[in-house]
Amino acid sequence: MRFHRRTRSVLFASAVGAAAVVPGLSGQAVAAPTPSIQNAGLERLAEGVPECWQEYSTGRNTGAFRVVKGASGKVATEVEITARTSGYKALIQDAKCAIKVRPGRQYDLEVRYRSTSDSPEIVLFRKNAGGKWVRWETLPPLSAAKAFRSATVRTPVVPAGTSEIRWGLALSEPGTLVTDNYRVAAASGELRCKGPECKRGKWVVRSFAGNTGVRAIHSVLLHNGKVLMIAGSGNGAGRFGRGEFVTKVYDPKTNKFTNVPTPYDMFCAGHVQLPDGRVLVMSGTEEYAQYDEVGNETAGWIGSKKSYIFNPRTNRYQKVNDMVDGHWYPSATILGNGDVYSVGGYAAQRAENAANLVSLVAERYSLAQKRWLNQDEVAQPGINWATYPSLILTEDGRLFYNGSSVFSHPINADGSLRGPGFLNPTTGAWGALPNNGNLRAPASRDMSAALLLPPAQDQKVMIIGGKNFADANAKAIRYTDVINLKAANPRFVAGPNLPYGRVAIGDQVTPQGGGAGKTYVSAVILADGKVFETGGSQYTRSEHVHEASILDPTKQAKNMKWTPVAADPVARTYHNTAVLLPDGRVLAVGSNPDYPGADGDSFFDTRISIYSPPYMYKGARPKITTAPKGWKRGAKPVVKTNTKITKAYLIRPMAVTHSSDPNQRLVNLPVKSLGGNRYRLTMDKRANITPPGWYMLVVRTKGGQPSVARWVHIS
Repeated sequence: MRFHRRTRSVLFASAVGAAAVVPGLSGQAVAAPTPSIQNAGLERLAEGVPECWQEYSTGRNTGAFRVVKGASGKVATEVEITARTSGYKALIQDAKCAIKVRPGRQYDLEVRYRSTSDSPEIVLFRKNAGGKWVRWETLPPLSAAKAFRSATVRTPVVPAGTSEIRWGLALSEPGTLVTDNYRVAAASGELRCKGPECKRGKWVVRSFAGNTGVRAIHSVLLHNGKVLMIAGSGNGAGRFGRGEFVTKVYDPKTNKFTNVPTPYDMFCAGHVQLPDGRVLVMSGTEEYAQYDEVGNETAGWIGSKKSYIFNPRTNRYQKVNDMVDGHWYPSATILGNGDVYSVGGYAAQRAENAANLVSLVAERYSLAQKRWLNQDEVAQPGINWATYPSLILTEDGRLFYNGSSVFSHPINADGSLRGPGFLNPTTGAWGALPNNGNLRAPASRDMSAALLLPPAQDQKVMIIGGKNFADANAKAIRYTDVINLKAANPRFVAGPNLPYGRVAIGDQVTPQGGGAGKTYVSAVILADGKVFETGGSQYTRSEHVHEASILDPTKQAKNMKWTPVAADPVARTYHNTAVLLPDGRVLAVGSNPDYPGADGDSFFDTRISIYSPPYMYKGARPKITTAPKGWKRGAKPVVKTNTKITKAYLIRPMAVTHSSDPNQRLVNLPVKSLGGNRYRLTMDKRANITPPGWYMLVVRTKGGQPSVARWVHIS
């Protein structure tokens, strides 16, 4: 039996934005409503359609609505999508049967469903003070289910002026979704979350037809919530020769790209966010390497001297002066005064034997002078930093090289491996840690992940995984090591090994990795202050490890533990990135496995995966209702929330390339309650703890629930 199409059954002709108006009935709010759902079991039909329910469709997709056998009664509804370009379909309540609610309250919504889709989502609508129906919220995706299962979600706090709400479970990809037995109740106590997503989180993969995706070599979260994705030539000599250089801005809310004119090949450049939110991009590819017929490199890569600044307001690049030398694969670290320090990468010329030549020039971008300084204006340590050395700004203004790099390791004058140590960017002085700082397997830290563990005030650095690329037969390692930079004699100590993971060889996935380690691994500080790791391979761009896990960094290294969570369905190997979004989700993009692409250049996966961590399913999250936008260091700003909180912190937006972001950090903000959900926060006074720029302000409840971030500017 099929639903009959009725005029009022199609609520939208195209995708609906947050402020879109939905036709419905006007009315006054009920003073003390008792929530209920009419025809909750869908048993009463009128002309083949459940009474009080109607079709809902957005975007461009084809499919059908049907009546099928119910979970406990005779009737349930099936939504099917056979082809989709955009939007989704759902069954939602008629306006005349909406749920009467009270502002300031929350409600638990329950539905029984089964679905072939691995990402059905609950969509919410509310009637505002003007009596108009508007899109309210889309809640985190649920998991596929072959048999009927129950799912319960909690709404956000009902906004002021809201009198009624409506909801439904939406299908947004080809497949089927059957729903039945809807329920609603006023929320009380903690939400009892059920289902695999409650403990493991949930991934949703977004695909892009044709050539509309992007080979995201570099990803930067902008302070407007969008993500800058730079491909340049995207590891394609053919595209380089044709001058096909790509940059796109991706909007996670709309799943749409904006094309950005790209002035030169930014493939394998460096980048960092400036204090005003613009993105400084440095070097890139001046010339590709050359190979003979059997694949031997006959001439190395040449790095570009060019540098540009991307402006999020205009989506355009603005040229700045050239660097002193080329730096293909350079570091990029922001300093406490907003300057940028950069070393390493391949120079603007090849060596005498035509091999790759690492630049020994240290470069500094002056924020005050808005230019790259001349070579004689920067202290020159004369160090061979190899490529993408991970240099993290410490509380005393030095840069800590933690042992993580890409392609090869920094070397000493005698050719030996340069281990961890401290560099003074002002004087050029270098101090190595004895015995490589006790870092285990220092030669196996190529393409590892390294980050300043939360909070930044603790000055603890973790290095994760890696591989010895000098040994083609060596597997990636599972080691993680932690160092306390505040110790009198800093030394690494062993952290928890990465969990076992499923390994993909071609299209085959083994149940266990047999102790598989990870190279090309990404590490992300989550909105609740924990650390998330994802992606990686055992070998050079092959045998991809499908495993992800979360760690609590506040424990001592010996007591830390990785907790396995849902793995990204897409294999993420070389040239992958992952960034935290303002709403607390994680975006993962990019993968350049070691096999040829259809265009003859190289294969590149352009799908985007978005991960909803477990905290997205633990009920309502706190909300920052008021907060000053501009903060001075040492200030004590007052914020207001909609519920009690116990923690607050600032998270620097990520700028990632080749799995690494040395500027990633979370800064703790001590919290003092002023009553009435008002709190005084205390900013750290030290510029080297909180370099200037835009940050995401996040508050957290006693139970560990983080808020959606509020953007604030630190100066």
